[in-house]
Amino acid sequence: MWLKLLEKVLANSYKIHHHFYQLLELKRVHKSFWKKLLWSWVIFWIVICAWMFSFYNHHAIEKRKVTLASMCVERARMLQDQFNASMTHVQAISILISTFHHGKNALAIDQRTFAKYTEKTAFERPLMSGVAYAIRVLHLEREKFERQQGWSIRKMNTVQQNPVHKDIHMPEKFEPSLVQEEYAPVILAQDTVAHMVSLDLLSGKEDCDNALRARESGKGVLTTPFRLLKTNRLGVILTFAVYKRDLPSDATPKDRVEATDGYILFLALLYLEGIFDIESLAENLFQQFAGKKTILVNLYDTTNRSQPISMYGSEVYVDKLEHVIALNFGDPLRNHEMRCRFKHKAPLSWLAITTTGSTLVITLLLGYIVFATMNHMAKVQEEYNRMVELKKKAEAADVAKSQFLSTVSHEIRTPMHGVLGILDILLDTDLDVTQQDHVRTAQASGKTLVSLLNEVLDQAKIESGKLDLESVPFDLRAIMDDVLSLFSGKSQENGVELAVYISHHVPDMLIGDPGRFRQIITNLMGNLIKFTEKGHIFVTVHLVEEVMETTDIEREASSRNTLSGFPVPDKRRSWAGFKNIGQDGRNCSLSPDRISVIVSVEDTGEGIPQEAQPRIFTPFVQVGSSISRKQAGTGIGLSISKCLVTLMDGELGFVSIPKVGSTFTFTASFTIGCSKQSKIIYPEFQCMRALVVDSRQVRAIVSKYHVQRLGIQVEVVPSLDHALSTISIGNAIFSMVLVEQVVWDADSAVSSLFVNKLRKLDQQLSSKLFILANSVNHSKKRDMLELHGLSIIMKPLRSSMLAASLQRAIGVGNKGNLRELSSLSISGLLAGRKILVVDDNYVNLKVAAGALKRYGSLMWSWLRVARRHSLFSSLLTHLMPASWTSKCLQ
Repeated sequence: MWLKLLEKVLANSYKIHHHFYQLLELKRVHKSFWKKLLWSWVIFWIVICAWMFSFYNHHAIEKRKVTLASMCVERARMLQDQFNASMTHVQAISILISTFHHGKNALAIDQRTFAKYTEKTAFERPLMSGVAYAIRVLHLEREKFERQQGWSIRKMNTVQQNPVHKDIHMPEKFEPSLVQEEYAPVILAQDTVAHMVSLDLLSGKEDCDNALRARESGKGVLTTPFRLLKTNRLGVILTFAVYKRDLPSDATPKDRVEATDGYILFLALLYLEGIFDIESLAENLFQQFAGKKTILVNLYDTTNRSQPISMYGSEVYVDKLEHVIALNFGDPLRNHEMRCRFKHKAPLSWLAITTTGSTLVITLLLGYIVFATMNHMAKVQEEYNRMVELKKKAEAADVAKSQFLSTVSHEIRTPMHGVLGILDILLDTDLDVTQQDHVRTAQASGKTLVSLLNEVLDQAKIESGKLDLESVPFDLRAIMDDVLSLFSGKSQENGVELAVYISHHVPDMLIGDPGRFRQIITNLMGNLIKFTEKGHIFVTVHLVEEVMETTDIEREASSRNTLSGFPVPDKRRSWAGFKNIGQDGRNCSLSPDRISVIVSVEDTGEGIPQEAQPRIFTPFVQVGSSISRKQAGTGIGLSISKCLVTLMDGELGFVSIPKVGSTFTFTASFTIGCSKQSKIIYPEFQCMRALVVDSRQVRAIVSKYHVQRLGIQVEVVPSLDHALSTISIGNAIFSMVLVEQVVWDADSAVSSLFVNKLRKLDQQLSSKLFILANSVNHSKKRDMLELHGLSIIMKPLRSSMLAASLQRAIGVGNKGNLRELSSLSISGLLAGRKILVVDDNYVNLKVAAGALKRYGSLMWSWLRVARRHSLFSSLLTHLMPASWTSKCLQ
């Protein structure tokens, strides 16, 4: 709420200040007024924050009280449950004694049996440390009883005066009990309280009163906490009467006295000091539930409210917060309480501190912001005016920079073209091997510099927002063939397989910027081919809608079933983050006459390290210094590509795994063009059938795609044996057989056998057997293939190259070499012509003259170069007829 208020105040501060000046008709409010207003604001909010702190702190204390009460109730309930369980066992022991001790003529329970039984059942009396049974003996029966037991009835008074003694458990140390009407000597006792045997329960005043009250009421009676014999521990004794017969619930006290047979005594030990001792029954009991660090528990005997007796727990505490719960141990004349406190003092409420602190900080900041805003409005206005001037200068500097880059790049490229032209002419001269190597090195460096200048110029146009895209019809497949031709030499040199597959769903003709599209593909493939030393580089083009379904290539592809057999990353991860692709694969922002294509370029190269992937599209940043030294480049190719893709309403992404490879994927939107303009038909291949032999499915699909572009029907088989079976069946007549080099080189014996059998089946077909080779490095291998009469088609496959190779081998269409035919046609057109070259740059004139002399040394009878445009008319007059001059001027 405060943040929203702050945003509103800041948004309207200028308006408030402006209206305030208009009302007061002042240029500037006095500074002291804002100081007073600021101090008033601060004091007001300090008071508010103090009240908020008190409110939240009180709320925290109340919550702490509730928590303490809940924990205390749980402990009281647990203690009460344990007491009830002990009382249930008390009744069981009373029935046991009444049945087996008094109900039998021969005593069934003696001291040893009783001690063993009570020891084994001690777990059922968790609050009791010992149990004993005292029998009721009349004075007339005392002498007989003592003879039967073998000991005299002793009294407890002397022991109570000296409760702790090392021989206190010896019977001879006790004095005989005085003569009285009846006695209650202990005859059975648990081992823990065996020293009580022979002691008269009625010899002590409080014990006597408790015993008489227990037999009259039929309920358990508790004593005042006292120090027990031998152990010197604070405890209480629970006395429970045992009757000779079952009594009705409404029996009178007189009936209960007459039916009394004896008394059961239960001793509960509690420590005054509250020490964490394993022998402490109460300590163990509370630790099972409460742990050691939550609350402190105290038990009190509050029969005397003025002087309560502490039965358990420490009197030392640091937290004054206390919760009291009354306990019921079955004796209506004695009262007990449980008092609970937190072990540690309550900390300050973090909610109160953070809320009040943040509120105070926000209000102070708000006051300071308003104060600073009002006092520095004039300075802000001055800064604003200054920024406007700087903005104009910056815009002018940006325009000047763009003009400078354009001019400088043009001025540098002009002499660089001259340098490259002269180096190209120099290669045609008589040079030794070393000199040719030096010239080629210089020529490569010059081309790299020109490419660098183009990239820098493109980056400058992108930064200035002046890079515009063309909208012209173009053939996407022809562009991909051109790019393949550009990198074919490099791929064959490295032994890397290069291939392109374009889905048949992609229209033949599109409308867009073919140059920029070619630039994106060239940048991506150029980067990948630098770092790929084995495997393949594979380009696929589909409609975006297809990637949401299973395409032909993806149906056959897996991590290892790839173009070259090397593993590649999952290309779907490269477009997983694209925002313009919906769940159905459609770009909702496109009009009906536009489509979106998705292009993936995968390689099996070094991959991109994980730490370098976040900055891969940053301009002028390369993967690492080692990469910069190994491979030349500026690091802006991918940045330019990403900007060009954005201008085409697309997105660019990638996935890369180090030591496995990388896959770059981008989308681009184009308008659908007229397919009739770009459809290239080779009539000589119509109605022909071809058989492609390739064991790798992905590679076979690519080969099938390129052959089908020529209008040839294609069938694919995985091996040479399958090829022979397919041909021998005779269901279809094949005009040619194209065998992948890997299949052919797998077994030379099988390959030779295949040729022989093929010749037997069809002598004419054996001469139309082609090997699809990525590279033929050894001359022996080439000679062996030619020995079998096989033709070699070098990869990467392109429609024009493939058509020329098939035409030459099969004997249809144009049989010559395209480059030679092109050269011969140019020579025929220019033979015997007089050529006038006009340019204001002497280097360009020299390059043009040198290029024309390649043909002119054999064909041109005359060549003259003029530099100045002013000589143009006179040269035309002297060198050409009047009719030619008029045509040229027109």
